[in-house]
Formats: sequence, structure tokens, C-alpha cells
Amino acid sequence: MTDQQLTGGQMIVDCLVREGVERVFAVPGHGNTALLDAFVDRADEIEVIPAMHEQGAAHMADGYYRASGKIAAVCTSIGPGATNTLTGLVTAFADSQPFILITGAVHTYMENRGVLQEIDRPHGNNFPRMAEPAVKRWWQPSRLEQIPMVMDQAFNSMYEGRRGPVLVDVPQDLQAEYGYYKRVPGSRRAQTRATGDATAIASAVEVLRTAKRPVILAGGGVIAAEASEELLAIAERLGAPVTHSFMGKGSFPADHDLYAWPCGDMGSIPGNGVTRTADVILAVGCRFSDRITSSYKEGVTFNIPSITKLVQIDIDGFEIGRNYPVEVGIVGDAKTSLAAIRDALGDGPDYHGTEYFAELQELKAKWEEHLRPMRETDYLPMTNSRAMVEIRKALPREGILVTDSSNPANQAFNEFPVYGPKTNIVAGGMSGIGFGLPAAIGAQIAVPGTPVLAMVGDGSFLQTGTELSTAVMLGTPLVVVVLNNGGWEAIKDLQISLFGAERRLVTNWSTPDGKPYFANIAEFARSLGCTAERIEDPAKLAQAIERAFATEGPVVIEAMSATELPWTEMHPTGWWDITVPAYHGDTRDEYVAQRGF
Repeated sequence: MTDQQLTGGQMIVDCLVREGVERVFAVPGHGNTALLDAFVDRADEIEVIPAMHEQGAAHMADGYYRASGKIAAVCTSIGPGATNTLTGLVTAFADSQPFILITGAVHTYMENRGVLQEIDRPHGNNFPRMAEPAVKRWWQPSRLEQIPMVMDQAFNSMYEGRRGPVLVDVPQDLQAEYGYYKRVPGSRRAQTRATGDATAIASAVEVLRTAKRPVILAGGGVIAAEASEELLAIAERLGAPVTHSFMGKGSFPADHDLYAWPCGDMGSIPGNGVTRTADVILAVGCRFSDRITSSYKEGVTFNIPSITKLVQIDIDGFEIGRNYPVEVGIVGDAKTSLAAIRDALGDGPDYHGTEYFAELQELKAKWEEHLRPMRETDYLPMTNSRAMVEIRKALPREGILVTDSSNPANQAFNEFPVYGPKTNIVAGGMSGIGFGLPAAIGAQIAVPGTPVLAMVGDGSFLQTGTELSTAVMLGTPLVVVVLNNGGWEAIKDLQISLFGAERRLVTNWSTPDGKPYFANIAEFARSLGCTAERIEDPAKLAQAIERAFATEGPVVIEAMSATELPWTEMHPTGWWDITVPAYHGDTRDEYVAQRGF
């Protein structure tokens, strides 16, 4: 047991070091000054990395974990320094990604007086109530001796069950106050995984063994549990096509012959084809959101339970049967539960000669043919599909692709091949624009020997592009490809499809004289100290990316991309329930028919 005099800030830093935290992403303010000072004497053990905005700091820590599986902390100030982190918190919460946010708070003896930056209605010192829906748990210690216990509980909560972010809101006086710091040696967390009930496992094996058209749906829980090896073994023993959610992309290699590409509204021909006709689906760590289920419209992506039996595995019992009834529901860790199913299944017959496998290959060929025109065109400005072909040429197999939302993320989801877990990072549940760049910075810091490429739109870049300053200051060898189309292209196309071209609003950027507005991304990046260039010819994009990976420090490539339909068209094969207004004159079913879904 240790027993020494430390400030509250020093106690927090010692707890972080003991938990193996190597980096903290921070924005300084008067509310966390004493806490940040406590890092100075531990600089050889834990690095404090500056961010330009608190949202960026949160996304960096999120990307850091997704790439490495290691926790990075976030440290920000009081008031807006805390509230600016909320988008980052909710992004991590939706995708079940852990990190610890440590914020400054009002002095315990001045709480509820309305001091500078205090959120004092309806309660004093009330920021944690704002964050409450977006964290697994929050603490606001009022006494110095509570800090070690709070920190232990925070790490326990982050890792326990379904993972997620936590908040520790630390009053300023506790950060600077000295007191006795006692640490009792020994672990406070379970060292085992929760395997599904044996009876449920046996029932699942029986259902899967008798399936004629089995399909596996992989969610983010597969990657979180590091269960890709077990998933692949089961797929091969069953001869089951594997599709995935946004968060599950990378859990199964895209060049495996059982890979079926994704399902859902932005899914694929094979993905939706096999899920729609499956007799059994094994879903692992998947929430069955509207994007993966084609807004639950029967017969588009799923036919559960009318045609398909569902076997569902999830660490969170609330998700079992949440959106579809289950034949077998298993609450447990994906890795150990899949391992038990794999062992019970035993070896299966060779699937390569079956009609089912041949059907899958035909569906995949149709998908490739569907994508081919947009991928091979030399149209200028370049299509996103063509840009992604060139990016894939230049990004090494083990390289990490980071996206966030809109056209780049949606098209990467259904047409960019990814070969391994933790090599595809995306803001899946929140789909927040602005996540991509700071998350990529965090990822590159976490795995410095692995090539990381952020592919974002100009709208995304203009929200968080200032975080490039962090990459420049650290010399981080990050590559950023910005697809510049001068507006909110995904929403513009949505407006056109729903309301007509004449009703577009604020999605095409323009100057006061009506001319199209394109931010000069390359020039802006150079002003921050990055190497940057603009590419207009798609045939030159792969070489530019190769040059970027060979360049020290961050490199930004501004790729001028298409601005008009049909060249901006994505590749939806399902249905997403975006309400059609009454004046449009069509019912939802009529709209579905018009779109060919």
C-alpha cells in the first residue's frame, strides 16, 4: 500500500499511469490548470497532446482506441470546454467505444453561486447532467479521498459489459488540494469473458447445423471482442455468406470467397440478396439499426421471422430481440460464445461445390458490374467510386481507412474493400461529420507504424480541419484525402430525390454573386504547415497518395470530385425511411417503387 501526500490532480495522473494510459488529448483552460500541472512531473510516463477544439480531442481519443485497443484520456476545462466534448462523447457512446473524459468543475465551496462558466440551473455544477445520456457513468467527487475509488470505478465501468465512455468532473479546488493518497494493490476488474449459456449455445448449434441457407451478420461486437478468427471458422464450416453492419466492416476479409458485402439501405446486391432469402441468420454484436435493416421494411433486407430464424449473440442483453424476435438469444462475449459454437459444430463439408455458394458468386459478380461504370469512368470532376479505387491501390492492405459520414462514408461502406479488424474506422451510430480527421490523427498516433488515411468530404474537413495543427506539431505522418465538391452533396442529392431540384436549399455553396464556392483546401492545409496538393485527374490520385505516404509529417490531398447527378449518385440497394412530405404527392410505397427498391 502506498501512503503519500499528493494533490487531487496528481492522484488522477497516478491512476491513469497505473491503468496503462500513455496519452491524454487536452485543451487547457482555467478550469483544468491544476490538473494539467500534475502531468508535468510524469511527462516520461504519460504524454499530453494538444488539440485545437474539445470535440477534436474527444474524436482523437476515440480513434486512438479504435485503432489500438488502448485507452486514451481526454482532459478539458469547465463550461464550454466541457460542453464542446459532447459530440465526441455521444459518437463513442453510440459505437460502444471506451474513453475517459476528465473535466474541470466549479470549486466545491462556490458551487451554485453562478461562477464563471458554471451550469447552475436547475442544479449547481450541472455539466454531468448534460453528459449523462452519452456516458456509461459519471462521477463528481466532493472530497479528495474519493478520487482513487472514482478512478477505479471509471475504468471498471468503461470495460464492463458493453463498453463506452465515462466522465469524471473534478472541482478545481480538489485538483490543487493536497491529501493522503492510499493505493491498495490488486486488480479490481474481472479477468474473464462472459460466455453464453451452454443450453443456449447448444440450441444455436442445432439451428445452424440444420440450416440450408445460413447467413452471418457481423456487427461491431465482433471487432470489440477480437472474434474475427472464430467468425471465419464458423462461416467456413457452415458455408455461410458473411455480411456486416457499419461497425462490423473489417471483421471478415473482403477478399474471402464467402464475403457478401454489407446489407441494409446502403448495402449491396449480394448482402441484401442473401439476408432476404436466408433461412437462418447468426447475428453477432449487431444492433439492427434502421440503416442495416432498410428501416425494418419486410422483404427488402430481412424477412424475420416469416422466412428467417434469428440466432443473436450480444454482450448487452437489452439488444437481444430488441428489433426482431429470436429463435435463440445468447447473452455473452462474442469471442467465447463463437468459439463454443465453432467447437460444437465440428468440421463441415466443403462448401465450394454447392448451389448456394454459386449463387453468392453470381450476386457478387452483379454487384461488381453495377459498380463498374462509376469506378472506371474518367469523368471530371472524379466520382467518389473512382477515387476509392485509386485510394485502395495506394493504401497498403494493413492500412487504416477513416471516414465519418455522408457520401464518402456510405460509399466506402458498400464498395471499399477492407481486409482486417481495426482497419476501418467510421462514426457508425452517430454518423457525425467532422469525426474523420481528428479520429485519424488519434489512430495514427496510436499505431505510428501503420499507414492511416482519412477520406472525408469538404464539409467534414471545414468542421474540424484545424486539428491538422496537432498533426503538424507532432509531425504525425497522416494522409488526408478531401473529396471537394463545394457543398453538402449527400444532402443536396437527397433534397433532389425527395422534393425536386428546384427545392434545393443551403446545400450548394455559393458566393454573393451566385458563383459556386469551393474552399481552397490545399492552400488552407499549407497555411497550417502541412504538405498539400490538389488533384483533378483521378488517374493521378494513387500516385499522389503514394507520394504522401513517403512524405514526413501530415499530407493533405484535395481531390476535386463530382458535383452533379448521376455522377454523385451513391449505390443504395435497400430502403431508408426518410419521410416524404404531403405536397410531394407520393406515398412511401410509391416512392420505394420509383426508386427501384
